Amino acid sequence: MTKLSTKLFVLVAAISLIFCVTASANPAIVSYGGSYSNTLTAGQGYAYILPNAKTTGTSVKITASSANTLRLHYYWSYNNTTIDLGTAIVNSTNYNGGSGYYSPGTLITVVERVPGSTTAYPSVSYTISFN
Repeated sequence: MTKLSTKLFVLVAAISLIFCVTASANPAIVSYGGSYSNTLTAGQGYAYILPNAKTTGTSVKITASSANTLRLHYYWSYNNTTIDLGTAIVNSTNYNGGSGYYSPGTLITVVERVPGSTTAYPSVSYTISFN
C-alpha cells in the first residue's frame, strides 16, 4: 500500500509541476507505440506522461506542420524525485529525440509553442509518438 501511495504522490506532484511550467497544459497518460495528435495555438501546451519508461532508451518522435514552432520540455520522475532534463526545440518537421535513463521511472514530456513563432504560425499541428 505504501508503494502505491508513493507512486500516486509522485504522479500528482509531477502533474502539478507541469501545470506550473505551462499554464494551459493538458495532461495525457500515454503508452509505448502510441501516436497522439494535437494542435497548439499561442500560450497552449500539452503534457504527455509515460509511466514505466525504459531505462535502455525511449524514443520520442514528432512530426510537426512547421519547423521551429514547438519545443519539448522533458522531466524524469522516480523515487519521489523529479528531475528537469531540459528543453529541445523541434527544429524540423520530423524530429527524433529521447534518451536512456538510469533508474525506472516516469517520463513527462511537455509540448509548448516557441515564443515569437505564433505571428507567422497561429496554430501548429503535430503528431507525437513514444517507442
